[in-house]
Amino acid sequence: MPKLPTLVAATLLAAAGTIAVAPAASAHDALAEVVRCGYQQQFRCGYGGITNSHTRVYSCDTWSDGYGFRTEWRTRSGGGSGVDDANGSSSGCSSKTPGTAANPITIFRGCWKTPTWTCTDWMNA
Repeated sequence: MPKLPTLVAATLLAAAGTIAVAPAASAHDALAEVVRCGYQQQFRCGYGGITNSHTRVYSCDTWSDGYGFRTEWRTRSGGGSGVDDANGSSSGCSSKTPGTAANPITIFRGCWKTPTWTCTDWMNA
């Protein structure tokens, strides 16, 4: 009988570990990037993504070409907009927190803001 308490304790610890890990797995970040800049269009023009459990959106312009970068998003309720990197390719990115736990960001895409805009496909957040 001394093994029964050990078995119960091990089972409880295993279940607690599973519960503790589950939220982290569902809180992944997502990234979209446009690679069309520079020599032979092989460098990243900018990137954007979704973080903080699908509530925060960010945008980063990485190429000094006079164009900007935008990350567009849609929430579960159907609302959406975009966030532009406000400082060009200088250090730092722009971000907003339009999502909530009840109304998270569900899809997004990244766009290089040239006269003919180049955007990634819409992606799941």
